Amino acid sequence: MSTRPLIFFGTTNLDLCFNVERLPTPGESLIGSLVRNAGGKGANQAVAAARLGLTPRLFTRLGDDEAGVELLRSLVNAGVDTQAVQIASGEVSGSALVMVGDDGGNMIVIDPGANANVTSDIIEGAAHYIQKDAIVVAEMGLPTAALERLFALKDERGFTLIFNPAPVRHGLTRDAWSKVDFVTPNESEAYELTGIEIVSMEEAAQAANALLALGPKAALITLGERGAYFSDGNQTFLVPAFPVVVVDTTAAGDAFNGGFAAALATGTPIRAAVRQAMAVAALCVTRRGAQQAMPSVAEVDEFLNHKTLMEI
Repeated sequence: MSTRPLIFFGTTNLDLCFNVERLPTPGESLIGSLVRNAGGKGANQAVAAARLGLTPRLFTRLGDDEAGVELLRSLVNAGVDTQAVQIASGEVSGSALVMVGDDGGNMIVIDPGANANVTSDIIEGAAHYIQKDAIVVAEMGLPTAALERLFALKDERGFTLIFNPAPVRHGLTRDAWSKVDFVTPNESEAYELTGIEIVSMEEAAQAANALLALGPKAALITLGERGAYFSDGNQTFLVPAFPVVVVDTTAAGDAFNGGFAAALATGTPIRAAVRQAMAVAALCVTRRGAQQAMPSVAEVDEFLNHKTLMEI
């Protein structure tokens, strides 16, 4: 089985995670336990794909600080190709403060650090890392100008583009949106982009159509415990979520995007690719943390085989 090259463009952060009984209200102080985890949306997505047996490449920007060394080591240990990772002299690596309640809900504040200093010229200089017929995955943590330059490379580099618009920032041009093959927001991100609150599958269809009107060829909206809704203007379908005991939802979207990209890279048909992505996300939320929560290919295969037997 041939595998298409896979490269992620996104952020890498050091996550300072507080595990608390419940999330605090404004002005309230709580006691929790602190752990340091490797994170960042782009890095998490790349690690998710690497855990599925691929060797994805990651473009990201780290500072030349202690955190940068730790974050790079985590990527290497996970099996990510780091030749496109930039180490920026005198800059501070990105970081995030994450609070996770016992119900799995979270609150996150991000200091982008070196991630915020990725320019369109830097993206242009990294274009040679995009291999022929690659699948490129980008998330919205990078500056808008950098994303627009990356998207513009599609015509000359000939890649398939998956765009995870998180965290949502407005300002992408119509031309940039038109380069996107798959846009993959969650329901809150879809609301921010379209103004449509997804209460039922009727609103999911409306939101997907509104996303397609922005320019992408296909919309894939994750709906938490309700599953994931796909539309490309010709076919539409809902893949139900797998019921699991949720421990930490911190990197669920990253697990989904990494799993979806990995499935497409191995030639998996769209509906089956979404189902694999749902399985990766389902297993991820049963564990604490981000990169360390990503399941292995063996775990995903066993999970899907078990679910298939239950459906027969």
